[in-house]
Amino acid sequence: MILSTKGNKNTLKANKILIPIIIMMGFIPAIVHSFVYNTNLAQFDWYPDSAAQQTDFFFAWKMIAIILVGVVMIAILLIRYLNKKEFLFENSFYFLMGYALFVAMSALFSNHKYWVAHGTYELFEPVWVVLIYTILCYYIYNYVQEEKQVEVILRWSGIGIAIVTVIGFFQAFGLDYFKTSLGKHLMTSTSWWNQLDKLSFNFAEKTSYTTLYNPNFLSFYFGMLIPLLFCLFIGVKKIWQRLVIVVAGILCVVALIGSRSSSGWMAMALAAVILALVLLSRKKKLFVVGIAVVVIGVIAACVLANTTGIGQRVKNTIVGTYHMEDRFALNDIKTNTDDVELDIWDNPLHVSYELGSDGVITVTCKDAEGQEITTTEIDQENHILGINDERFANVQIQPIMFTDDTAGIKLLVDGIEWDFSKTDADGYEYLNTAGKLIKYPQMKTSHLFRDDAMSNRGHIWNKTIPLLGKHVFMGSGANTYMFEVQQEDYISQNYVYGANSYDVKAHCWYLQQWVETGLLGTLALLVFLFWYLVQSVRIYRRVDLHESISWVGFGLFAAVLVYMIVGIANDSNVCTAPMFWGMLGLGLATNRMIVEKEKLFAKQVDTAVVDEVQTDMTEAVSCKESDKEAEAVRPKKTSSKKQTRKQRKNQKK
Repeated sequence: MILSTKGNKNTLKANKILIPIIIMMGFIPAIVHSFVYNTNLAQFDWYPDSAAQQTDFFFAWKMIAIILVGVVMIAILLIRYLNKKEFLFENSFYFLMGYALFVAMSALFSNHKYWVAHGTYELFEPVWVVLIYTILCYYIYNYVQEEKQVEVILRWSGIGIAIVTVIGFFQAFGLDYFKTSLGKHLMTSTSWWNQLDKLSFNFAEKTSYTTLYNPNFLSFYFGMLIPLLFCLFIGVKKIWQRLVIVVAGILCVVALIGSRSSSGWMAMALAAVILALVLLSRKKKLFVVGIAVVVIGVIAACVLANTTGIGQRVKNTIVGTYHMEDRFALNDIKTNTDDVELDIWDNPLHVSYELGSDGVITVTCKDAEGQEITTTEIDQENHILGINDERFANVQIQPIMFTDDTAGIKLLVDGIEWDFSKTDADGYEYLNTAGKLIKYPQMKTSHLFRDDAMSNRGHIWNKTIPLLGKHVFMGSGANTYMFEVQQEDYISQNYVYGANSYDVKAHCWYLQQWVETGLLGTLALLVFLFWYLVQSVRIYRRVDLHESISWVGFGLFAAVLVYMIVGIANDSNVCTAPMFWGMLGLGLATNRMIVEKEKLFAKQVDTAVVDEVQTDMTEAVSCKESDKEAEAVRPKKTSSKKQTRKQRKNQKK
């Protein structure tokens, strides 16, 4: 009884250590509550003064919770260090430490320290949060040492995961919890309760966004869960457990369908091919067949992409169909001292105006050669002028008075309004969507991707690529991408995205890491991640898959792989990253347990040593036997004196 009591106490103590992990992975993604804050962005020309104060529901409190739980984990690790207990470590963690070092240095030397420390509009992933992700991974690696602990984490985290999943499941059928009276009361402070009717989220009907806010984030979340559940289904033995997993899997699939995001499905399909090849590589013949099937599949996909309607739609979604300058008439704007210059289908149009003493605004239009182009009033009531030149048939001009003393012109290109005014000091300026007069900025973009590739991500990537050269060694600091990329992209805002839309994220985890952490820090992160992937491939090509822990580890490997693939077209965020770093830490810990239990690589080394020793012994024995045979064949040596005596005796005879 005494031994049993001690064992129970040790188990209880070990399980308490797991509470921060369970909160991080299971419950933090489920947090939704109002948080009023000042963006501190009104100081920039591209941000309106009226929008300085914002209310966040999905990110800020998650950020605060991550930091609080992170402090607890650091305290537990510190106590372990002060008690002089050993830490578990493997070589891959050197690269994780390198990544954390570059995250810290990029924050320290950032030009945007306020947002590095506090978080940014629609993101809230400051330097403290990113560092805690790495601590979470290492914490799990040290404190998860038994298979039962993995089960405890997955079971209790499953409660929070179930909350997130069920909300997304019902949203897919138009039953949105956040539109109910209960949901609105729980997610707001009491000061909001008298105006809850005004609270709404701008999502299409029957769209799943659950507690993660952005439907694209569901590709991360359920992209990890679905393959993990599939592997757990294979690994568990009891029927009731399999039934629970099947129900959970159906809920996840429906929620992911409801998100209308395709990146999760594409990532799971690609991951499934890679994982299948890993399993097939356990037998050489099957692996060769698998490679052949993949090659045939790639060829077939290329043929279908160019010959069928569905294939072409998928291809166009991935590759894109156009560059901005080839599709839209207005390619560029220049606010010169003496006029406004519009680039209309590569045809420059110069427009200027003069305000007469009688209050009449006279507009002048010229082409690239300086030849004046006449205009005709096509709307007398609004005084709108049309240009008498076929090259500019889609352009109209409206003289207007912004105030009693300030004149200007409104240019309409394809029905889109552009307002300009001039001052004696700066010449012509553009009245932007934030309501501020500015000199129109010149954009720096790449043309590597088509602008509509991957649901218009190509345009964002083209704007991001010019930033990479300045961040080879040091990044701009966590959470500062929006201050590095040009926000004054008014042409794309008006034609594609809508006014006052901001590029808060690169829509590619790796590009954003490069900008915010630097190339060297990003490489350190990638080496750490690929170290785990390679380690997992080596293990699951050899391990006995009849053990439950093997399927748990394989499922975690699949989840991490899907997240890394989805990261090509999506960004890290406080809604999904805690689960990813938690699964990564669990995957590393599970791999370690499997290697120790199965003695996978130790067996190979021992066998090699034994084979080498046996070879040496065999060679030694064979050498001895050959020496004996040679000695038996060799005639015996006799002295020369004895030989002479024998010869004399023979002669006498």
